[in-house]
Amino acid sequence: MAWDVSRRVFLKGASMAAVGVGMGPSPLMVRAAEAAAPGTGVLVHVFFRGGFDGLNFCVPYDDPNYLSARPNIALRRSDGVIPLDSYFGLHPALGPLEPYYRDGRFGVIQAVGNLKLTRSHFDAQDFIEQGTPGVKTTADGWLGRAITQIPGATVTDQVAFSSQLPRSFFGLEPVLVTQNVSTFDLRAGTGSRSWRPQANTALRAMYQGDTEAGRVGRETFTALDTLQRNPAVLAAPAAGANYVLTGNGNNLGSSLRQAAALIKANIGVRTIFINVGGAFDTHANEIASHDLEFPRIAQSLAAFAVDLGARFDDVVVLGLTEFGRTFTENGSRGTDHGAGSTAFYMGGRVRGGRVLGRWPGLAKTQLNEQRDLMPTTDFRDLFAEALRLHVGVTDLSRVLPDYSPQPVGML
Repeated sequence: MAWDVSRRVFLKGASMAAVGVGMGPSPLMVRAAEAAAPGTGVLVHVFFRGGFDGLNFCVPYDDPNYLSARPNIALRRSDGVIPLDSYFGLHPALGPLEPYYRDGRFGVIQAVGNLKLTRSHFDAQDFIEQGTPGVKTTADGWLGRAITQIPGATVTDQVAFSSQLPRSFFGLEPVLVTQNVSTFDLRAGTGSRSWRPQANTALRAMYQGDTEAGRVGRETFTALDTLQRNPAVLAAPAAGANYVLTGNGNNLGSSLRQAAALIKANIGVRTIFINVGGAFDTHANEIASHDLEFPRIAQSLAAFAVDLGARFDDVVVLGLTEFGRTFTENGSRGTDHGAGSTAFYMGGRVRGGRVLGRWPGLAKTQLNEQRDLMPTTDFRDLFAEALRLHVGVTDLSRVLPDYSPQPVGML
């Protein structure tokens, strides 16, 4: 059964008692506008917080500088590295992604970053999400600015799988913020103390008046009801797609499963932000951390592609982190905060099967401050290419102010 929504309904991050009472994600509001022609391209941005080590994600497996700088944590071909070419290979735990690399639907960009990002997790994450490295006064986010140029939706065109509104989506447009779409509902108490039925009745009655607040309130409940009634939102993954749904803060599998459901539900989603925690800040025991986290990443991304089927042609997944790690391992068999890292891209129509980016080299004189991989591809170039070629943003100067993007070659 197709669900027809006659007006464009947005779920907006704002203060309203109807949703998120006392716990859970940021409260949400709804506003409606006239329907706009929906697009088909969906950008899924996966942000790995913690600064994961790109050099052990996409490995320069035979480089003598790499092997000598990391005597305990370097990965060799004999360790099961999956060769992509004669120099780079994927971490052995990323095997589920190899078929997508071979058929051109997965690719890697090396040495991504910006030296203005700093070595602070919080500053670097903010600068990336704002799209203005080194500028702390930026009030909105790059996706918040971009969405004003992306054609409309039926229910919501921006979704964030996060505990709160990500800075990337700060702006004038509304965003659906949730960690679990299937339980996106009124929340008022838990367990035996839940008063959800009473809250539902009381709050709906509060917004019956012919006022702006009344109209917004009724539209909120309309959006709630639409999401709850749409069978595709709650449907099981297709084609036996097997996501990893648990992990040490790594909620990627659960978020991708829900992202696939929303895309297949045809409610007009155009941008999806997936916030991923986990053990990526690897100051110690890096090998053990990656052996745990990387299989979850690879299996869930592969499941996402399987689940979407032909709809994967409409999707570009862009994954990156706030900075890389130091080139040389520390005394705890880990790495510390660095500069350049690895990003990846995936989708049905990307130009994958390649390791992109200008490789700066790993000799001591080629490193940033003689300690980190030197960034050679600005992270904003990835944003720009995905926005322009996949979702149709035409004026990048409004999205990435004071910056002239360079081509990357992903799309």
